[in-house]
Amino acid sequence: MQLSSNGRPIIRIDGFVRRVDPVRREVEVRAGDTTVSFDVRPDCVITLRGERVKLRLIQPQDRVRVAYTEAPGTLVATVVEVQPGGTVLP
Repeated sequence: MQLSSNGRPIIRIDGFVRRVDPVRREVEVRAGDTTVSFDVRPDCVITLRGERVKLRLIQPQDRVRVAYTEAPGTLVATVVEVQPGGTVLP
């Protein structure tokens, strides 16, 4: 099990972006039948085609893999990686 710098376990989820709020630094991801909202802190590593990018470049319907930790009352993304092969959600 991989741990974050604060000792919390790192969890991974694959899904499709439903919503991005760059002002509040939030991203909402649809994984199967579940929608999960993540807090994207400024030190979160965000990559698109292998290049580090800003949160505002992530778009709804992008396929992503999110590594995150659980904090009291929120899920905190540590890595958001845009995956190839995104498709339109139903």
